[in-house]
Amino acid sequence: MSAERIISADSHVTIRDEAVLSYMPAKLRDDFQRSRDEYRAAMAMRAKKKPATDHAKGQNPSQQANWAAAGRPGEFDPVARLEDMDIDGVEAEVLYCAVDAGTSFNTLGDTGREAAFQAFCNAALEFASRDPKRLLPVYPIPIVEVEEGVREVTRLAEAGARALMLPLYPADQGLPPYWDPRYDRLWATIQETGIPISQHVDASQALWRVLENDPTPAKGIFQSLPPLYMSESIAGWIVSGLLERFPGLKVIFVEAGLGWLPFFLERLDRMYEKHGWREMSMLPEVPSFYWRRQMAATFEEDEFGVENRDRLGVENLMWASDYPHPDCTWPDSQQVLKTHFDGVPEDEARLMIGGNAARFYRL
Repeated sequence: MSAERIISADSHVTIRDEAVLSYMPAKLRDDFQRSRDEYRAAMAMRAKKKPATDHAKGQNPSQQANWAAAGRPGEFDPVARLEDMDIDGVEAEVLYCAVDAGTSFNTLGDTGREAAFQAFCNAALEFASRDPKRLLPVYPIPIVEVEEGVREVTRLAEAGARALMLPLYPADQGLPPYWDPRYDRLWATIQETGIPISQHVDASQALWRVLENDPTPAKGIFQSLPPLYMSESIAGWIVSGLLERFPGLKVIFVEAGLGWLPFFLERLDRMYEKHGWREMSMLPEVPSFYWRRQMAATFEEDEFGVENRDRLGVENLMWASDYPHPDCTWPDSQQVLKTHFDGVPEDEARLMIGGNAARFYRL
């Protein structure tokens, strides 16, 4: 397999508080810092861990971990990040910098919420400015007030953004589901820009309840489930008719893995036929049609999923290194790819390791 054009469709960076604060109005800086500290404390309490390090003090939250990429300055420094990408032979990375999709900013209310999203995205734009062709942040979009989201999408598109992020479970934020008509202006705006929507794996309220009862030392029951719970979101986008109404939207499920998806899409198609969905005129096409036309998933190491790639569509799958998280393949991505795609036709492997990402993100 050729090693050309390797693009990680899911990597991570830390945008430090000090960088965001430099873009916040002075009168809102204390409120912003308080919101971030409270969010980290709440997440730590749920996970029964010590609160994450304050990034504004220049500390790296992964510095005590023991996998190869942990503690490296590439997590938050763009120059070091490009050096680590060169070590790994990766041309470009799609960078998730707000896995919570900015939901912690919502606590700032109408007076500070939009300013916080803008400041965070400005700090991410600054990070990417070191090499915009290789560093592609995924920018969180406000959705509490739809017009705020419309303004931010328009602003970011004009600034050259190539990826947008929305919360996976809006109901957990007390917001309507995405098929609610209140979001239609946002979908129309995003569709016009051609920028993909990212849905990064996350824990729903139901999953947090699983965590509370998980007896295992590594919380292994909880950790094993989040990708499977993404089926709720996939069904929501497809079965509600949302993708039928907005055929230009692209939705990418991140850290979803692949192996479970063929079953779920087959199940949706069978329900379409056997449960009367066709006769009810719920959708003019079977659900898997919308998956292939408008959706994609990222994966790190998923031999079973790659073996079943034809059932998902080779054009809908994107490899990721997940740097610098525990699942990451750095600095051995070249060898991992060689082994992982052994026996896969070269043209198909090229699509999954870079070609599809280049198309979705217009590289």
